[in-house]
Amino acid sequence: MKIIIVGAGVGGVAAAVALSQRHEVEVYEAADQLRTDGNGVLLYPNATGILDELGVPAESVDGARMEALDLVADGDTRLMRLDLSRLARHFGAEILVTKRGHVLAKLAGRLPDGVVRFGKRAVAVEEAGGKATVAFEDGTRAVGDVVLGADGHRSQVRRLLVDEQPAVYLGDATWHGITKLPHEFAHGSRIHSLYGKEGICVVHPVGGGEVYWAFELPFRDGDTAPPGVDGRPAAPGASAVRNLRERFGHWTSTPMPTLLETITDADVGVFPHILHSVRENWSAGPVTLLGDAAHAVPPRLGMGLCQALEDAWVLNRVLSQPGATPREALRRYEALRWPRMRKMHSIATMMGRRNLPLPPGLLRVVGGLLPMTSYQRSQLRSLSNYLNDDAPPLPARSLRVA
Repeated sequence: MKIIIVGAGVGGVAAAVALSQRHEVEVYEAADQLRTDGNGVLLYPNATGILDELGVPAESVDGARMEALDLVADGDTRLMRLDLSRLARHFGAEILVTKRGHVLAKLAGRLPDGVVRFGKRAVAVEEAGGKATVAFEDGTRAVGDVVLGADGHRSQVRRLLVDEQPAVYLGDATWHGITKLPHEFAHGSRIHSLYGKEGICVVHPVGGGEVYWAFELPFRDGDTAPPGVDGRPAAPGASAVRNLRERFGHWTSTPMPTLLETITDADVGVFPHILHSVRENWSAGPVTLLGDAAHAVPPRLGMGLCQALEDAWVLNRVLSQPGATPREALRRYEALRWPRMRKMHSIATMMGRRNLPLPPGLLRVVGGLLPMTSYQRSQLRSLSNYLNDDAPPLPARSLRVA
């Protein structure tokens, strides 16, 4: 089977690595090179397990092993804790934090030369004679048995496939970056989610003395700096770091004082929060979607990359079954992934409606009464095909599917 993948992000390249063992695969990317920038990512056991199957074991990933996620109020008052080391032991796979670009580069290194073609912006997808054709802006075309749209939340393939707005803005954004931090926290094994009426800041090591940090605040289209301390929108050209310091400068929780002293405007990127409508059927004939093209959600869930890897894992299983037609395989992919996507969309929608759902005092009570680690374990399993082995088994590797 010949498979055309549009988009060379983590989901597209992971799918290519998996599928190239049994199929002919071509990847087309609009950019001129791999986009190995980006920020910190959290790899739960489903992600590290899938990466291991793809030849990227946990020990090869530059990053940090996480033992705990603490929800903390100002003054380092812990409201609740997730025992990540316990989750890792339960599922038999590491929980890591690293850089998105590092994961992508590791996966791309598993592909033969020439599989990824750059400077190829898709403008049309057509089906004829049982084949799918992708037309590119430069006038060239690619023909395959299956087309996978892995071109992100602004997906052109999604627009062509389901004819709707790829994603909607939710009114918040993450101002985030990676910074070398002169503080012992940068060499630790904890994620801090700092919580207060001013907003939320998540910070965690990513290896090499660097930390990934992310402030969640209200957003209007066109903003380049977060709102000021009085809540009014930032003036055009305002300094993002100055506004962050004004808004959060009184926070004393670790490592906030050092972080605010260290970051510069050059470190700051802004990521508006978006949410896709998740359809029960998102394929058309031999064309389908994966990753953010199918189910973009706000970053607070910390599962976007994990879910893209889940898509790739299931697609490899269904497309590699002997005798299955592309249409049959993609319908099975939808049937397997839809319950997980629907659950993730429901959680993301609930979280997107309210930035600070409970006051810190009540959160501390809730954290003391509820088994939060067990709850997170149950939620991870409910969002994962991989952790439930919920996909058909792969045939012997020697078998190449026609």
